Amino acid sequence: MYSSLSQFKNFIGIDQNDTSRDGQLTMLLESACATLNHLCGVDSFDLWEYEENIDLRKIYINWFWYNIFLNNKPVQSIDKINGVDYEWVKWTDYMVTNQRRVILKSLDEKSDFWFITVNYTAWYNRNNEWMDELPDDLKLMEMMIACGHLPDSMKMELNIGVSSYKLWDEQITFGSKNTSTQNQTADDLYFSFTVMLWKFKNFTLAV
Repeated sequence: MYSSLSQFKNFIGIDQNDTSRDGQLTMLLESACATLNHLCGVDSFDLWEYEENIDLRKIYINWFWYNIFLNNKPVQSIDKINGVDYEWVKWTDYMVTNQRRVILKSLDEKSDFWFITVNYTAWYNRNNEWMDELPDDLKLMEMMIACGHLPDSMKMELNIGVSSYKLWDEQITFGSKNTSTQNQTADDLYFSFTVMLWKFKNFTLAV
């Protein structure tokens, strides 16, 4: 889950001391997390190591700098190339721009097949003792999706507005607390949700 149970209860207006529905709410958050990952084309937004094969023939070279474009963002570090630990220093020997473009001073790796394998770490640190680096947008989208799948009786009790839309090949339902009192229409909700979603939607870059 990206948002906490406590955050979700605040979002839908349930008192923190009311634990009678905690199991159900946690299940909805876990389901919404899986849906959000699927919509964005990722396995998780948690910090993790990824592996990609890079076609050396498609590496962009400009004034002796080597540019590699990786799929997951933001790239935190380059860890290995062709299975060998990468010991160069970020911001000294290489840099990351636009979250996924890696600019290298040198690239000496050779391959008979014109491909190299790059292992790198990307996305957000969730284990920092004083701050969770996960953007609030992701937490909000997860809660909106979970909110849309609350039982009808609970939606009525909490006065929650809900909207259903077709996103690509997915039918998605989401909701927001007291939308009518906030003068927030269904289309407003849909627009704000899709704007946030496109910020994080992953895709394969064609170089």
